[in-house]
Amino acid sequence: MGKPKNTKTAAAWSLVILGAGFAATLPFQQYGWARLLAGAFEAGLVGGLADWFAVTALFRHPLGIPIPHTALLPKNRDKLTNALVSTVENNLLNKDSIASKIADIRLADLVLGGVEKGLRTPEAAASIDVLAKRLVQSLPLAELAPVIVAELKRQMTDFDAGPLLEALARQTSEKGYDRRALDYTLEQAESWLLRPETGYTLGTLGMQAVSGLQVSGLMQFALNAFLGYLNEERMGEMIRHFLLDQVAELQREEHPRRQAVLDGLRTQVTRLATKDTVQEGLNGWKDSLVEAWEGDASVLGKMEELRIRLLDYMEDGSYVQTYILPLLDRMLTDLRGNTELLDKINVRIVEGITGLVEANHSRIGNLVRENVDKMDNKSLIALMEDKLGQDLQWIRINGAVTGFLIGIVLTGIRMLIH
Repeated sequence: MGKPKNTKTAAAWSLVILGAGFAATLPFQQYGWARLLAGAFEAGLVGGLADWFAVTALFRHPLGIPIPHTALLPKNRDKLTNALVSTVENNLLNKDSIASKIADIRLADLVLGGVEKGLRTPEAAASIDVLAKRLVQSLPLAELAPVIVAELKRQMTDFDAGPLLEALARQTSEKGYDRRALDYTLEQAESWLLRPETGYTLGTLGMQAVSGLQVSGLMQFALNAFLGYLNEERMGEMIRHFLLDQVAELQREEHPRRQAVLDGLRTQVTRLATKDTVQEGLNGWKDSLVEAWEGDASVLGKMEELRIRLLDYMEDGSYVQTYILPLLDRMLTDLRGNTELLDKINVRIVEGITGLVEANHSRIGNLVRENVDKMDNKSLIALMEDKLGQDLQWIRINGAVTGFLIGIVLTGIRMLIH
């Protein structure tokens, strides 16, 4: 704003100087130099006044006199506005030029770089912390619990227990569980056989079994003689020693009977696991348990407990630097390395912005028109004079100087002729 005012002052002083020079040389017309300077000052004054009139007529009526073809800007405001809008829409910011410029810019890389730079600021970490905590706090657990329970039931219902049962049968042999089960059974049997009361129990059962035999003749006589020799204690000791010997044999790894028992056990387990009725029964039992399970309250309670623990863990915000930011950095690094994906994202961004520009291009001209229409003539003239005033005032100064020089030439010619 300062320079145009200084130039305007200089232009005004040029007219004052030229007018004063012209007036000062009039009394000395008898001298050639005075006539030469008077002609120069006169021509310069005419040129300066003419340019002042021309410059002033662009914006207002000179001296307030409504001379025709003056105040051109206010009179042709609509034409100027339309020309400005047309220039902006069709030349400066036309759709094709905007689209081509946007297409040349790697917007995806710019956005990615901005995100990477922004993530390294304390403000970003604080914002992520706030957003994460609000997200955890605002989770609608009461609405999520039934959904989770329904999904769990669906998954458990769709789960076939048959393959699991067969896998357990295979694991029983591969992991040696059948040997452990047999050894455990034999240990318990041995422990039971070694109890003092076990011998009497076995003897009582043995005596009852022998006494119940139905024989006749010589066999009955022999049986009675055998029973007369035995009692519950002797019978029990005989049976117990026999069973202990059998247990001891089965506990020896190299004994063929042990291997036969294990083979039989594995065969029965495999048959049991692959039997359709067993698998169907297990699946039916599983489905009935799933159907009867009312898990909404328990799942909701666990989720509430998990949320409290998670918020306690998030309290100091250190998780952002420890987990969130490194995770985001890895994601951005992977994305930057995926040029194909970046190209697709860039194309989508360019298409989106180009479509937005095409759909709203007319608003650019409307915005220019609205901003121009907001200003009255006085404000618009002041704006134009502020932006163009320095050059326009130089026109006045140049006109005065040029007229002065031309005046010297013309007066000199006239003096030579006369």
